[in-house]
Amino acid sequence: MDSKLLVLVMIVHLICMVTAQDSSCVRCCDYEPTNTSGQFSILRGEKGDTGERGLPGQIGKAGPIGEKGTTGEKGSNGFPGYRGPKGIQGEQGEPGASGPKGSIGPSGLQGPRGSKGLRGTKGEMGSKGQKGELYDFENWPVFSVARSSVQNGQSSHTTVTYDFTFVNIGNDMNLGTGIFTCHIPGVYFFTFATLKYNNKHAAAFIMVNNTPKARIFGDDKDWQGMISQSLTITLTAGNTVWVRIDKHSEYRNVQLHSNNKHHTTFNGQLIRPAV
Repeated sequence: MDSKLLVLVMIVHLICMVTAQDSSCVRCCDYEPTNTSGQFSILRGEKGDTGERGLPGQIGKAGPIGEKGTTGEKGSNGFPGYRGPKGIQGEQGEPGASGPKGSIGPSGLQGPRGSKGLRGTKGEMGSKGQKGELYDFENWPVFSVARSSVQNGQSSHTTVTYDFTFVNIGNDMNLGTGIFTCHIPGVYFFTFATLKYNNKHAAAFIMVNNTPKARIFGDDKDWQGMISQSLTITLTAGNTVWVRIDKHSEYRNVQLHSNNKHHTTFNGQLIRPAV
């Protein structure tokens, strides 16, 4: 430090001591000389170097809340964000209203056969039916007739006739014509038997309403023996049953052999009337 400046500082210090009784100490940097008599003058020294930064002071009390500012202008839209992860499934909503009925679709394929169902409960007893008709069992159709002689084939078809009756309940069998006429509908059983003689054809049909139904046949070889045929058939009232001999143009030497031992027979009976 300059010697002159040092002297000046000492003088200021003495003045402060002298004036301490009348006034407080004044810093040299704040002192402005009032003595202008020219006896002395105090010169301001040069500004010293900046001191080190002091410690921060305590935080002061918060000031009062200021008035609410005006709303700023709306900013522009930002850029779209990245797609977020898939959220968890929400709860099931309530069913919507039924839509209009659609048109009928095409039929599907037939499904597999289902298992057998349980047996149903027993139904109620039905009302009593009407009284049925009583059959005339005294005239239940049963017949058995026979021939006592040979009957040969002709140039045309012929009907076998009979001259002996074993039984003819109901009189549905006409021996003279050889034709049975049904008057009680139902299921009937018929049989025809004859003797096939040596070197003769035994050829005939059991006929129903002019339609051949059952064949009777034995060839013309040198043998003889009984041959027969049977037929079970449903008849309605008015149907006819008979036996027809084949004509010569179909088989030569056609013959149904019989005698008083009744080798040729025709039998029939109702076994079940129609419901």
